[in-house]
Amino acid sequence: MIDYHIHTSFSCDSRLHPDDVCRRAIVLGFEEIAFTEHLDFDPLDEGYGHYDYAAISDAVSSVRASFDGQLVIRKGVEVTYQKGREDEIKEFLVGKDYDFVMGSVHLVGSFDISQDKGTEQFFSNRTREDAFLAYFETSLDLISSDLFDTIGHFEMIRRYALRSSADYSYSEFSSIIDEILRKLIALDMVLEINTSGLRHLPKEIYPRGEIIKRYLEFGGRHVTVGSDSHLVEQIGYRIPETVLTLKEMGISYLTTFHQRAKGKKSV
Repeated sequence: MIDYHIHTSFSCDSRLHPDDVCRRAIVLGFEEIAFTEHLDFDPLDEGYGHYDYAAISDAVSSVRASFDGQLVIRKGVEVTYQKGREDEIKEFLVGKDYDFVMGSVHLVGSFDISQDKGTEQFFSNRTREDAFLAYFETSLDLISSDLFDTIGHFEMIRRYALRSSADYSYSEFSSIIDEILRKLIALDMVLEINTSGLRHLPKEIYPRGEIIKRYLEFGGRHVTVGSDSHLVEQIGYRIPETVLTLKEMGISYLTTFHQRAKGKKSV
């Protein structure tokens, strides 16, 4: 079992210590985990300036030594994507020894849709349809940039949007969602199945099962899974049952990473 999306105190919104994460993962029976600390380039983002590559690298090296033979530990990074910062992101990644790089949409334009207030502001001056479409367009830009190995928590906009807006269906935005999935496959990127949506709105994994099935219909095969944990009790959150669901969909393995090369772990 793997958990490929974990945050520690090296992210601005977590206080977890890497040692505690590893101990908890071992107790839960996980074989492999990845630390994916937030990397933010926008000065207006709350995480701006918090990322410390050298300190993170040292911490990962330390826990790898401490838990050698008990747990495989990967060093990932979760980059907040902005189209206007693609060159900046590309330049930063040069020479870094990540196992994988995750791109995530937290900002649509200048609005932080990974928080309640930012989402409320984002939806307040546009139609519901335009708001969701802008999120999908940003997700498509993320994939098209070809900077990342995987896209994180696709559909995460639902977390806060559904507090005040009607949900959307796959069919409502099928054209651009299909374009996103086809582009993901064409660029050989990995689709993250993120279980954090099960512990808050929308009470579903990201992306929802219907979209995962559509991805598989198009020939997609590369999926990984992560809890997006920021607290110790969130580590591995509902991953075992989610993997069983993926297996029922016909997925026979999860994609893993080492030095930005794909591997496989049977389910």
